[in-house]
Amino acid sequence: MPETVEYLSEFRPRFRQPSAFDLCIQVPSLTTDENNERVMEVFTEYRDLVSLPIVEDGQPIGLINRNIFMSQMSKPYRMEVYGRKSCIAFMDKEPLIVEAQMDIETLTFKTVAHGEKALSDGFIITRDGALLGVGGGIQLMRAVADIQASRNRQVMHSIEYASVIQRSTLRSSREALSKACADADLVWEPRDVVGGDFYQFSVEADGWFATVADCTGHGVPGAFMTLIASTSLNQAIEQHGARDPARLLGSVNRSIKQMLGQVERKDETPGSDDGMDAACFWFQPSSGQLVFAGARLSLFVVRPDAAEVQIVEGQRKGVGYVDSEFDFAWRNQELQLPPNSLVFVTTDGLIDQVGGARAIAFGKRRVSELLLSQRGQTAAAINQAVLQALQSWQGGHHRRDDLTFFCFRT
Repeated sequence: MPETVEYLSEFRPRFRQPSAFDLCIQVPSLTTDENNERVMEVFTEYRDLVSLPIVEDGQPIGLINRNIFMSQMSKPYRMEVYGRKSCIAFMDKEPLIVEAQMDIETLTFKTVAHGEKALSDGFIITRDGALLGVGGGIQLMRAVADIQASRNRQVMHSIEYASVIQRSTLRSSREALSKACADADLVWEPRDVVGGDFYQFSVEADGWFATVADCTGHGVPGAFMTLIASTSLNQAIEQHGARDPARLLGSVNRSIKQMLGQVERKDETPGSDDGMDAACFWFQPSSGQLVFAGARLSLFVVRPDAAEVQIVEGQRKGVGYVDSEFDFAWRNQELQLPPNSLVFVTTDGLIDQVGGARAIAFGKRRVSELLLSQRGQTAAAINQAVLQALQSWQGGHHRRDDLTFFCFRT
């Protein structure tokens, strides 16, 4: 087993079209007759290892994701029960497997078709069917951007393709929102072709979950961060369910810090002080209960007979970032909302947009005034009024950031 995780791209011949081989990382692997105690040893030794390949008769048959494995084995008695059992117990049996000579464009289409799992867990790279190493979704997206950027006329084509990928990953959330609430509307406008804001909605039998998040940066760097954050959130929901927003923020925080090397301030990529602000909530329509957890984002609530807007502030701690503690615990805030209440949440692209005669921020006060004046309208009409007010306020000033806001009526 190699002592370190190594890239193999330095061995590729010159003047060859980029292929999966260029993304290949040589990593440890295990066989099916090795147990979960051995998996734990490997993940402990190789702290930057995201996924561990499993082989049988020299052929790769699956991947074990670090975050999922560690989360499962940390539960009471899991090590006693599963420690000596075969490592296939926590193995993804249907990973994406590609040959080393596959070109990057074909690999990109295959990765997107395979789903978010291939972007977050990575994919297995083989040569003549034998394990060569693994590739990662982030490295793949960077390779796509680098290839296109090498030819000036294709730069925009690359970014537009990244936009297709980003919008595709968000499509399922749009569909979930339409099922969750009849009177709901979302505005998502990247400042550039791709952006650093993302949203996520999921529906269960007794309620639904929503997230609006603002990742570090905008444009292509911001889009990279949305990929990291959204896949981390998906994994957290799969592991913990959607009813505890504070726990989900904590899980995403740990995942981002591990992926970006921010653990205990030992950052192997200097300058990677990245993360996200987010507003997450679980809403149960039958009882009107809303459970909210915020990381530097707030919730605006207009109750049917209220004369003022209630602003539920999130905690002043971002998710990820070097200064956020690895084990920081966000707290849930519970609200009891009567029917016909209005709920509004936005990233700071709306709040912080400069405009007006004095070139000052739009601010929470103007948002509150708009919500009160439009309270009788549908969610879509309210969002349209907010958007028009923002455009009027902005005038000739440059758009500062990505823009995402969401409104629904109970």
